[in-house]
Amino acid sequence: FITSAVVTAFGLIFIRKEESRFVCIALIFTLTADVFFVLVNKFIFGVAVFILVQLAYTAHFSYLSGKALWKEILKRILPGLAGGVIVLALGAQVKLAVTVLYACSIAVNFAHAIELYIQKRSKAQLILLLGFILLAVGDVCVGLRNLSSDFVTAGFAKVCYFITWLSYPPSQLLILASTGVLPLKKEKQD
Repeated sequence: FITSAVVTAFGLIFIRKEESRFVCIALIFTLTADVFFVLVNKFIFGVAVFILVQLAYTAHFSYLSGKALWKEILKRILPGLAGGVIVLALGAQVKLAVTVLYACSIAVNFAHAIELYIQKRSKAQLILLLGFILLAVGDVCVGLRNLSSDFVTAGFAKVCYFITWLSYPPSQLLILASTGVLPLKKEKQD
C-alpha cells in the first residue's frame, strides 16, 4: 500500500505528458485496489478495481500505438468475460471468475507491451515491458495466495507473498519510469 501511495503521488506530481495521463489513472486505481486488498480485505472489490487498472493501461497502450481505444478494450474484456462466464458455469466461486477476468486483462496487456516494444524498440517501451513482467509475476502470486485454500499449500502461499513484494514495488517504479518522469539517460538520436 505504501509503495502504491508513494508512486501514485510521485506520478501525479511529476507526470506532465499527455500520453502518460492514463498511467496516472492506472496508478490512482492501483492505490484504490490496494486499499481494498490491504486495508479492508475485500478481494473481489480489489480485483474489480484492478480490472479498471488494466483498462487504464489499455488506454495507454492504445494511445502509444495509435489504435482505436474501443477496439482495444473489447479485445481485453471479451476474452475475460468469456473465461469468467465459463468458470461460473462450471460451478466455481465468483472470486475465481473475477480473477479469471483480471488474468485475461493483464495477459492481453502484457502481449500489447511486448508488441509495442518489438515495434518501437525504445528504452521507454523496454522499461514498460519490464514493469509489466514484474507486475504479472506479482499479480500471479497475489492470485495464488488469495486462492490458496483451494489450490496451493500454506507454505507456497507464503512464498507467493514474498515474491509479490519483491516484484510489485519495482514494477510500479518501472511503469512510472517509462513515462519519462524519472531521470534516465537520454536515448541517442539516429
